[in-house]
Amino acid sequence: MARYPARYYDGLTARSRPVEVEIAATGLAIFDEAGPVVGSWPGDGVRLVERPRPGEPVRLGLAGTTARLIVDDPGVVDALRPVAPHLNRRTRTSGRAVARIAIWAVLAAGSVAGIVLVLIPLLSAQLAAVTPDSAKFRLGREVLVQVVELLPGPAGPASRQRYCSWEDGRAALQRLADRLAADLPDPPTVRVVVVNTLLVNAFALPGGIMVFTRGLLVQADSAEEIAGIAAHELGHIAHDHSTRALYRSFAVALLVGVLFGDLTGGTLAGGLAEWLVNTGYSRDAERDADAFALARLEAAGFGTQGLADFFARLREREKDGDGPLARMLSTHPATDERLAHIRRAERRSFRPAMSEEDWTDARKACLTLQMKPPLP
Repeated sequence: MARYPARYYDGLTARSRPVEVEIAATGLAIFDEAGPVVGSWPGDGVRLVERPRPGEPVRLGLAGTTARLIVDDPGVVDALRPVAPHLNRRTRTSGRAVARIAIWAVLAAGSVAGIVLVLIPLLSAQLAAVTPDSAKFRLGREVLVQVVELLPGPAGPASRQRYCSWEDGRAALQRLADRLAADLPDPPTVRVVVVNTLLVNAFALPGGIMVFTRGLLVQADSAEEIAGIAAHELGHIAHDHSTRALYRSFAVALLVGVLFGDLTGGTLAGGLAEWLVNTGYSRDAERDADAFALARLEAAGFGTQGLADFFARLREREKDGDGPLARMLSTHPATDERLAHIRRAERRSFRPAMSEEDWTDARKACLTLQMKPPLP
């Protein structure tokens, strides 16, 4: 007898399994890839879940259950008609089955919520704490490459040269970051990278990678603004926010993969970069980074006015909904609450954040370009 390749859902889980369907005199038999019978459906219980459409697979159900068979070959319908007299009758699920499904759905939703909201954050913090710095750096470097692919880049011959490589410019920004971290009890190793995109943004990645964009350096009015943003990113690095958040994103993606059967490495890895671009840090993480930035700026004698000025300009551009500042990524929401907090903690500057020469060089960081990240 002819067999039809199909996908089988048993009605108990969301995962399908490849099977073959064989039509017999009393109904149909379901075989798995190894050969044993998975189940048999009596002919008088086989139903079409929906009317077959040209070019689409045939969906079959068993009366009184939520089990389903999806058969790609439309010829299975004609083959079934002699043994399935009620094939075109609408499938109905018993009230008991519906109630059972509803109970399991509520329990499953509660379990998933507990895992996502409680267990995963706790595990993410613990994993970040025990991950070696070398592993964090490798993770951060990989995510950097993926993030840069998602950001709008330049057109023309420089379209593939996504990293700014003028050493004097990068070194000026590196000196600024090092000065902000210098007197910390356990200063993190910071590696500055400048990305060739006009999008206005800065962000931190695992392994101490601090990223500025060309658009940010062009749009900033002063070195003090860049110092304030660098101090904020240093806060994310010091608190290891990015490693925790990426572990959390990875765990959620893994959980979704287990539930829906998508465990491809590319999907999980791509989710890490998309988290940074589309979601960003929690409110608590942003508040922690803001508080850290204010303390660092005061300790370095740079003052906080530059950071306040930048966020104030960003807020005004957001009201207009236009310009590169209005497209800053959601990792830095310039809310009224945060701006008010920065202004309340305002400290006067005692020395310039950068020398005039360093500030000029920093704004020219994209004078030369390269295709690969300038990282070891």
